[in-house]
Amino acid sequence: MRKTTVLACLLATLAPLSHAEGADSAHNPSGLRPFLGLGFTSGGDTLIPITVVVRNSSTRYRESISSGGGLDLRFGLSQRLGELPLTLQLAGVYHNDQDNGIEGSKYRFRRLPVEATLLWHATDRARIGFGVRKATNAVLKIDNGRFTDAQGNEFTASGKAGLKASLGWIVEAEYALTPGWSLKGRYVFESFRFREQPDGEKFEANHLGIQSVWYLN
Repeated sequence: MRKTTVLACLLATLAPLSHAEGADSAHNPSGLRPFLGLGFTSGGDTLIPITVVVRNSSTRYRESISSGGGLDLRFGLSQRLGELPLTLQLAGVYHNDQDNGIEGSKYRFRRLPVEATLLWHATDRARIGFGVRKATNAVLKIDNGRFTDAQGNEFTASGKAGLKASLGWIVEAEYALTPGWSLKGRYVFESFRFREQPDGEKFEANHLGIQSVWYLN
């Protein structure tokens, strides 16, 4: 009984402080805020293993196109939910893992996710978010790709294939360095399958990402 009373008193004390901090914070203003983001991600299964040969050299090194890695460019809208310590964010994303080899070879996995995230204002500057994501228009494309068969013979191939994403889940944390600039760390749970083989191999695309986010007002 005593523990329940103490907890109730503590919550009653913290609630108005949190409310006042959130309502007047320069780092969490009210109104609609457009934002731009730039980030990088790492993780997921390998879609294409690549052996890159340095021009005019026997040097070779291995790389890969992964289902979770790449450059993350985004544009979105952020809306504080009244006086609550909550913010809703919607974003459109260009997510691309790419490698350019010699003699015009190019390998890339591009997808265009849309995201919705709800963030809780843990402090004046820190926010914790949970959300959903759907990666649309996922395409794996090869231009003049250089490969080696089982007999060791090299050959060139081009082509593309569409992939379908599962519904993804997002966990993230954001810290505001200034009222208009934040850093984010996030983890995304999602997977892909080739559209032509809906019951075929599943590629896990869970990945870790870091982002720099600029709010435009």
